[in-house]
Amino acid sequence: MFNLLNGFVHTAMEFKPEYYAVLEALSTGAKTVKEIAELVDMEPHDVEAVISALMGHGLVERREKGLLFKKEAYALTERGWEVLYRWRDEVKGRVEKAAELRRAGRVKEAEEVLAPVESVLPLMLTLGLLDMALYAAALGQLATLDDAAELGGEALDGGDFDVGDGEL
Repeated sequence: MFNLLNGFVHTAMEFKPEYYAVLEALSTGAKTVKEIAELVDMEPHDVEAVISALMGHGLVERREKGLLFKKEAYALTERGWEVLYRWRDEVKGRVEKAAELRRAGRVKEAEEVLAPVESVLPLMLTLGLLDMALYAAALGQLATLDDAAELGGEALDGGDFDVGDGEL
């Protein structure tokens, strides 16, 4: 079966932003449903549904966490890591493509390329997996240095911060 990942997978594993967000949350170690919910800004019952689907695809496994007070936690399986890395590359590729399209003035196409993954971009920024300048360029929110030069440097002027000559 062929899917968004541009490759074959063992079972039908469609990219869904909520699946990706949970996998990214688990990339830093085993977590409880509550911990995942806080990280990805979802309700715990929604996280449980996503985890159930991910477990069904063999991407996540249940573990115990804690020494004295055992809690049910979830972690990525080897297959979960593989899918996460592929999805991460897919998301980054879409962001790069959208930035390229915007630079070429093809805004509508850039928006279409970014639409399927747009909801996971803030999480990627938070986790340090996505460059802020690339993100801003993909969304059309960044003036380039060339644009600033055309404006005579006004776009780069930080304003007057009342710093005298001897204060620096």
